Amino acid sequence: MPLEYVSIGLGVVAIVLGFTPYLPVQVLGVCAGIAGIVVSRRAVKRDYRRDLPSTVGMVASIAGIVVSGITPLATAVILVLQTVLS
Repeated sequence: MPLEYVSIGLGVVAIVLGFTPYLPVQVLGVCAGIAGIVVSRRAVKRDYRRDLPSTVGMVASIAGIVVSGITPLATAVILVLQTVLS
């Protein structure tokens, strides 16, 4: 399977794992996003003509890292606010 499609798949997996309610799974989402960025860069270095699918994989991986990283932080903030306000 070409690397650019693997990077897209890892980005999508990272996004999906970001919406799970378990913190360890969200950390796996961040790891999948980082792996997607690495694979995307390797695909471009291997063949420069694969730039567009590799860019899609990079964007999906970055979105997965953001979603997987922001969701636990937002949950922690909400929990702290609930304890302070109650």
